[in-house]
Amino acid sequence: MTAARTPTIRSRLALLVTACILPASLMTAALIHYNYQRENVQLVGEVIATARALTSAVERELATTESALTVLATSPYLVSDDLAAFHRQAMQVLQTRSANNVVLADTTGRQRINTLRPFGDPLPFEGVMPQLRHVLETGRPYISGLFVGPVAHRPALSVSVPVHRGERIVYVLSMGFFPDRLSGILTEQRLPPGWTGEILDGEGIVAAHTGEMEQFIGRKGAQALTERLAEAAEGSVEILTGAGLPVISVFSRSAVSRWTTVISIPREALTNRLQQSLGWLVLGTVVLLGSSLLLAWRLGGRIAGAFSGLTGPAVALGSGQAIVVPSFRLREADEVGGALIKASAMLQQTRHKALHDELTGLANRALLDEILNNQLALSQRCDSELALLYIDLDGFKAVNDCHGHGIGDELLRVVARRINGAIRCSDVAARLGGDEFVVVMFAAGAEGAAALARKLVETLSEPYHVGEIPIGISASIGIAISSGTETTCERLLEQADAAMYRSKARGKRCYTSAPDEQDSGPPAGNEDGAACRG
Repeated sequence: MTAARTPTIRSRLALLVTACILPASLMTAALIHYNYQRENVQLVGEVIATARALTSAVERELATTESALTVLATSPYLVSDDLAAFHRQAMQVLQTRSANNVVLADTTGRQRINTLRPFGDPLPFEGVMPQLRHVLETGRPYISGLFVGPVAHRPALSVSVPVHRGERIVYVLSMGFFPDRLSGILTEQRLPPGWTGEILDGEGIVAAHTGEMEQFIGRKGAQALTERLAEAAEGSVEILTGAGLPVISVFSRSAVSRWTTVISIPREALTNRLQQSLGWLVLGTVVLLGSSLLLAWRLGGRIAGAFSGLTGPAVALGSGQAIVVPSFRLREADEVGGALIKASAMLQQTRHKALHDELTGLANRALLDEILNNQLALSQRCDSELALLYIDLDGFKAVNDCHGHGIGDELLRVVARRINGAIRCSDVAARLGGDEFVVVMFAAGAEGAAALARKLVETLSEPYHVGEIPIGISASIGIAISSGTETTCERLLEQADAAMYRSKARGKRCYTSAPDEQDSGPPAGNEDGAACRG
């Protein structure tokens, strides 16, 4: 990014104010429009699902009634024409059903039994009613529309099935419902206040209503609703009630019985719900704007303190520490921060080269001396022990002679990785030069050092593959433990070096502790204490 294009403090603040006001305003307008459309579609979808469920409930009620009638039509009392016994049986069936009465009519349309009257009482005769005629003509069950019953003289609906004797229909058996039975299904739904529900029969006649039943039962559904029903089995349409109030009528029609459930929502109720949602949206917009202004205030404070924030990294740079300066997105502050980071990187690179082995990345002799001197002083003050393991590779010279120094260097890198993988996170590994390595264990005594030495001998003696070249080498290790106030870095290294040479003299692939010449453990790979193997 060029200096001319880098924003200044003044331009960044101007952009910040614009970014707070313009996007928030555009987002608010877009969300208001989107939310209005989404809430409307979502509400209609939810109500359609409710209407569908109510239609299914009505369908199940009619289907179970038809099943009960089919079973009842096989009564042996009908076969024997014992109508008095059948009357008693029908009364018992009604106790388990939600129907209001059972009617048995002959093929002339004359009622022989109507459970609304005691058996034997005279029953009116009005000829073959449409539902009976349909059963007699088709021989199939039939669900009637709304009609006025000749006995109860009130609106009712019925489910009728034929009663056969051989191949001949001898009776038509029906169960009747008064509309309040269906209205109970609507009432159980507990529609919100102001909402109304109604059930239309197959002819579009109101058979049940949640409001004043007498006012609506038997009336034809609204014309706009009837026209919409002719186009789709589910949907919504806006109509005007008899009182002139606009409502959204959501409907679902059964594909079997052709009965329809309608739920009407006052337009005002729908608007109120949307207004409530818009109110929450406006509140959210205000909160968003307030949060943006608060963020702008805090960012202004950060911008003002950007240059003062460079003081800490500058002081850390002077002490040789690595520094990280975040971008302040300001040209002046970023230029100074960038210069500090470059200076810190140069110092760290120089320090790393001075204190680390270039080939393996391990600590070198200078860093090892620094760490050892510091830790020895700490161990003496805390009266704790420090262990030093001096590692020399067995057979490394032959690798250089046979395969060249390039393979030898790569092998040393693999050895360094194995050493780092075997030691604790708190331990330090260093390379003294050639094939000689040192591991410093803090707060560790002879037992812990011996355990690590055994592990390192086994690990470093495992086969190597450098490229496609198999290589076999091993390691000899000498262990020295700091003791007393006379221990120094040089003395500890000399003791460990001498112990390492004793390990080589014993056959290589061993570890030996100083100052005594006793083997601190069995040779690697030999648990029973046999002689070391070269």
